[in-house]
Order: sequence, then C-alpha cells, then structure tokens
Amino acid sequence: MEHRALDRRNLSMLILAHMLTDLNQGAVPALIPFLVAQQGLNYLGASGITVAGTLISSILQPLVGFLSDRRSLSWLLFLGPGLAGLGLGLSGNLSGYGWVLLAILTSAIGVAVFHPEAYRYANYYSGLQTATGMGIFSVGGTLGYAMGPLLLTFLVVQGGLSATAWMSLPALFVAIYYFFQQERLRSARLQQQQALLQSGQTDWRAMSLLLSVIVLRSMSYYCLATFVPLYLIKARGFSTPLANSALTVMSMGSVAGALLSGPFADRIGRRRILFWMALIISLSVLLFVFSPSLLSFVILGLASAALSASFTISMVLGQSYGRGNLGLASGLTVGLAVGVGGLSTPIFGFLADRIGLSTALSAVAILPLLAAALILALPAESQ
Repeated sequence: MEHRALDRRNLSMLILAHMLTDLNQGAVPALIPFLVAQQGLNYLGASGITVAGTLISSILQPLVGFLSDRRSLSWLLFLGPGLAGLGLGLSGNLSGYGWVLLAILTSAIGVAVFHPEAYRYANYYSGLQTATGMGIFSVGGTLGYAMGPLLLTFLVVQGGLSATAWMSLPALFVAIYYFFQQERLRSARLQQQQALLQSGQTDWRAMSLLLSVIVLRSMSYYCLATFVPLYLIKARGFSTPLANSALTVMSMGSVAGALLSGPFADRIGRRRILFWMALIISLSVLLFVFSPSLLSFVILGLASAALSASFTISMVLGQSYGRGNLGLASGLTVGLAVGVGGLSTPIFGFLADRIGLSTALSAVAILPLLAAALILALPAESQ
C-alpha cells in the first residue's frame, strides 16, 4: 500500500467545510425557542423537529456510505453544505409548522449526506497519521456545532427570524468551492480505491463489536449532556445559567480530547487508547456525581475529553476494519451508531423518574465499563 504524508492543505479546507456545515446543525436547538416564541410552535412540535433531524441523520448516513462504496459521490461535498445552509436559512422565513419542519429537515439531510464522503476524504488526506488527521477533522465539526447557537442567536436578536437567511452564506461558500473541485476529488477517490483494494476486506465481526462500543459511548454522552445541567440545578442548587455552562465545559473538553488523542493513538495504538478512555469516562462520571461543586466542572471536562477521544479513535478503527466498505463504515460509525445511542436517552429519563437523578446518573458509569470489555475483544487494526 502507498505510504502517504498528511495532506495539510486539502485536509485544512475539509476541516473548514466540516465546521461551516455543522454550524447549521448546531444552530437548530438555538432556533427552536425563537420559533416557539414568535411562531407559536408548541413543545411537541419543537421536540418533533429535534427527533426528526436525528432520525434523518441515522438513516441517511449509512445509506449514503453504502452507495459511495459503489460509485463516486464527491458531488455530495457541495450538495450537502448547500442544502444544510439553504434549509436553515429558509427556516426563519417561512410560516406554518409544515414548511418550517420541511426547511429544517432539508438542512438535516444536507448535513447527513455531507459526512460520509467528508470522512472518506479526511481519511485519505490524513495519510498514515489517520488518528491525528481525523481528530483535527472532528474538531472542525465540534467548533461549528458550538458556534452555531451563538451566531444564530446574534442574528435573530439583531434582525428577527428572517435573519436566519444570513446563516446560509458560510455553507454556500463551501458548496461553491467544492463544486469547482470535482475533478481533483474524483482523482483522489481513484487513488484511494486502488490503495483500499490492496489492504484487505471488511471485518464484519470487528465492525459489529466496534459499533456496540460506539452505541455505549453515544449513550454515555447524550445522558451526560441531557442530565448534567438538571443534576446541577436539582442536587447542587446551581442557577440555570451556571448549570448550562457545564455544556460549554463539555464542548471545550471535546475539542481538547479530539486534538490530543490522535497523536497518542498513532504512536501508542488505537485500541489501547480507546480502552483507557472507556475507563476514564466511567471513573469521571462517578467522581462527578460525588465530587465537591467546583471540582465537578474539571471532572466533567475530563469526561468530555475522553468521550471525544473515544469517538475519534472509534471512527478511525471503523475505517480500518471496514476497508472494503469505507463509505458504509463511515456512515455506520458516525450516523447509525451515534443516532441509536442518542435515542436511548429516554431510558435513563425513565430511570431518573423512578430511582432519582443521582442514582440514574451514577448508572451511566456502567456503560463505558461494558464498552471496555468489548474493546478487549477487538482485533488488531491494519494501518
């Protein structure tokens, strides 16, 4: 197999594209309160938007990945961001729940179809430093998701709901850029396919184990993101703004985890780092529940960094085990497994109602331990 160096120029542009595309996904939760206040949207309708977007992503990403293994879909690198920006831009300029839902689903479709192809090219541009390159690529999405609510809130406060139209511009910039890069992308795809043919077939047993690990990791993340602010308010007596600042701490931890884990994984071994991250997550959750108030934010940042690191490394392992079906492997690890984990959050909500929030949150620590046991069964990955 050809030994390639990390392609910094093309990877940097792809990271920027990831950030500007996920900007739209991150803006949706911030848009919903404005829709409720200014368009009379009820809470059921608001939650329907969130669930529909998650389902679209979970279904479309594996499907797009499956198709991309059979033919080049490089055009999705301009269609995806284009739809993502257009849909969100229209969402504040339409009246009626059906039209607003259609606009936001259009944006969700754009985000979903962008990712499998983007991860494919990020893998190629990373060369032999796969974990490092993919970690930095993931940071782009994390930053975009974090910036989305801030930018949308500023625009809507200044110009009303119609100002969502300005949100379409960053993603449209990405769409135009990749529209004129199609020939170069097809050439890179051809070189990647030739390299993959020499590197073996998909190990479906390993993929199944890894997807189980990712589901457990996703369950852990969504439970923390959902219940940590509530726990800080109810059990610690924090104000709502202070409790919500825990989500900012989680975002900062995610960026640090994605950046730092890649180089370590490339040097020490991906499975080894993934195993230790699972143990750190489990211990951090327990320490968070029982630690003093100020220290709990530090521990939460550590847990979030480990969760982010495990996501990045799992993505790289998935592409390694799924060499024969790289697009499908990317779609399954990013879309389906993460979506299934996110939809499992109501289970812990049910437990919290029955046994108390502190106990339910402590129970989350079991999930990464189960993941650690599965990680031990994973085979060695190819480079």
